[in-house]
Amino acid sequence: MRALRVVALLESLSFAVLLVGSLLKRTTDLDLVPVLGPLHGALYVALVVLVLSCLSQLRWSWWFALVMLTVGSPGAHFAVRATRTDDGRSEPERHTVIR
Repeated sequence: MRALRVVALLESLSFAVLLVGSLLKRTTDLDLVPVLGPLHGALYVALVVLVLSCLSQLRWSWWFALVMLTVGSPGAHFAVRATRTDDGRSEPERHTVIR
């Protein structure tokens, strides 16, 4: 699950950077898309593989997983972060220290 969360975050960030790179390609002579595109694609493939391998742990239905992977980067990242783990807590709650 930790690998899925990391890949989901990296994939979302790569999507945002790719959007900026696409904008720069259209407005300047800087073309980062040939580098950023395959990187984003590889991270997306890793995200799909990890979501499918962790589907039972995520407790997502097959249609919800399909929608999240179709929506892509931002949707999948936030859905993975909000998903409760086997102990009933989401990842951010797990690291909260109660005094």
